[in-house]
Amino acid sequence: MKFNQIEAYRAVMLAGSVSDAAHFLNVSQPGISRLIKDLERSIGFDLFDRIPGRIVPTPEGEAFFKYVQRTYTGLQYLEGVAKDIANLKHDRLRIASFPAASLEVVPRSIVRMNAAYPDLKMRLEVHSSLRVLDLVSSRQVDVGIAAFPVDYPGVILERVYEPFCKCVLPAGHPKSGAGSISLEDLKDETNIGISEELSIGNALVAARIESNVKIDNLIETTSDYTICKIVEMGLGIGVVDPLAASLFRETSVVAIEFKPEVKFGFAIVLSEHAIRSRAVDKFIKILHETVKQAIYPVQFESHQSSDS
Repeated sequence: MKFNQIEAYRAVMLAGSVSDAAHFLNVSQPGISRLIKDLERSIGFDLFDRIPGRIVPTPEGEAFFKYVQRTYTGLQYLEGVAKDIANLKHDRLRIASFPAASLEVVPRSIVRMNAAYPDLKMRLEVHSSLRVLDLVSSRQVDVGIAAFPVDYPGVILERVYEPFCKCVLPAGHPKSGAGSISLEDLKDETNIGISEELSIGNALVAARIESNVKIDNLIETTSDYTICKIVEMGLGIGVVDPLAASLFRETSVVAIEFKPEVKFGFAIVLSEHAIRSRAVDKFIKILHETVKQAIYPVQFESHQSSDS
């Protein structure tokens, strides 16, 4: 008993004739007749009575058809299950992010993931990087994105990013057209500074000491986003991480290279003990592309153009 024999028999039962079944399956009439005869020989009884001009199911053929239909119903169910699995319908993706990435790149990645897999359920938690690493290590979330340092037991780095910080200025500022901004350039400015508690603030203090440049912050905060917002409102300039700067790309804020270069490192992290699902792989790919577009916009656009 072969599947194409069952398929031919079922088509005749549903269509009511060999000619209509042949049209439905795009097979010749002699081909349909041969498949049915081979099936009858295989199972040991006739499925149809051949009457001149038509074909009529035998009682055994009618009984057999009920079981064939049950099998096809099961196959259709399995086909639906397979489709749901392919579309991640029964999956749930748990994500944890440090605050800077949660403002733009992670939400945008979630929206893109939803567009591709509308039935996938997702949950986003926003925490400090240390807490993100803890959640990933203990497998309480599937994917994390955390700022350096990310050396943590049970965590592996899937993607690492080390873009350089930017100096943000209001549009129209005398230095807004400069190719880069140096520590010396900040001396006579109204500086909105990042706290020394954070890695960027600490790196800036080290750079000032090494360069012997004294800079006073009029306003200090722990939020790069807040610095950008104050600058957008026309007060001062500041050095911020590129994720924060990217949020203001289409505003009155101008982001310029800062010298000396201050790296802002972060990474997509996974548990080294977790089995990666298709949902995790798909999301990482989308998140990676979104991050690249945010922190390397010129390179990303050039790459896209070359690919098209």
